[in-house]
Amino acid sequence: MPRLTVGLITYNGAAHIRRAVDSILAQTFTDLELLIFDNASTDGTSEICEEYASADPRVRHVRHPETIPQSANFRGVLLAAETELFMWATDDDVRGPSFAADCIEALDAHPDAALACTEAEFLSPDGSRERARGTFTITGTPTDRVRAYFLNPRDSCRLFGVYRTERLKRAYPADVNVFGYDWLVVGLAMLEGDSIEVPSVELVRTANPPGKYFERYDRHFVREPGLIGRASYLLPLLPLTRALKTYLPRRAWRAVRWRLLRLNLHQSLMLVRWKYPRSGGAFNAVRRIDRALRRKDRGRHDA
Repeated sequence: MPRLTVGLITYNGAAHIRRAVDSILAQTFTDLELLIFDNASTDGTSEICEEYASADPRVRHVRHPETIPQSANFRGVLLAAETELFMWATDDDVRGPSFAADCIEALDAHPDAALACTEAEFLSPDGSRERARGTFTITGTPTDRVRAYFLNPRDSCRLFGVYRTERLKRAYPADVNVFGYDWLVVGLAMLEGDSIEVPSVELVRTANPPGKYFERYDRHFVREPGLIGRASYLLPLLPLTRALKTYLPRRAWRAVRWRLLRLNLHQSLMLVRWKYPRSGGAFNAVRRIDRALRRKDRGRHDA
């Protein structure tokens, strides 16, 4: 049994999956297995994955017979892991050779930590890179950690760190498939232990425009029936907020509810801006509300 499972999820990633897989198999930490969950790809991705599985005994390839929600694919590959440590990967991100080794060294040095991640950068189509801001260290009590994370969960790079597998499994509720599920999972993982940032850039992620996630909403996320489902067209984080209220301890929920209100407004602002480019007045009005809530939230935290 290796110590680390890398769970790579892919859907029609033939254009770049070789680069992602090669970066994982080139890790200096070699006590790992690569488990690829292929979401019924139709562009040749499956054949590429089979090629790697045939050539390297550390690689296993599982192809779903039909496309499932993205969150279910993330959770499925996690539940299939039996190793002490786990990390997710995607088909368009690249890791430096010491990513796993650096993160595992940090976890070994901090027994109370639930996860560790190196610093990260976003690679734009024009070749430019921008430093990600979402991997900073978070410590303290469970409530302190949840509060610090939801102050601004930022870019989800933390999702792709190295986790203690059993703690991460506890943080991923069954049958919860909501827009922003990455924030849900990492937020609940804050209950399980500290999050450590390793001061080296060993993760390069592909920069995608915000509209990409709204375009794929129907394929990746299961909308709730009734009023909540209809409201999520304009309040995409409403189901996420309801899930957090269910799964967070009461004290932690009370500590972050203003932050979550701000996140809801921010995502609604992004959705309106994407759907209706000419709605400048509404855009500016919501943005003013968003800034006011942020100032109020900071005041509550400082008090």
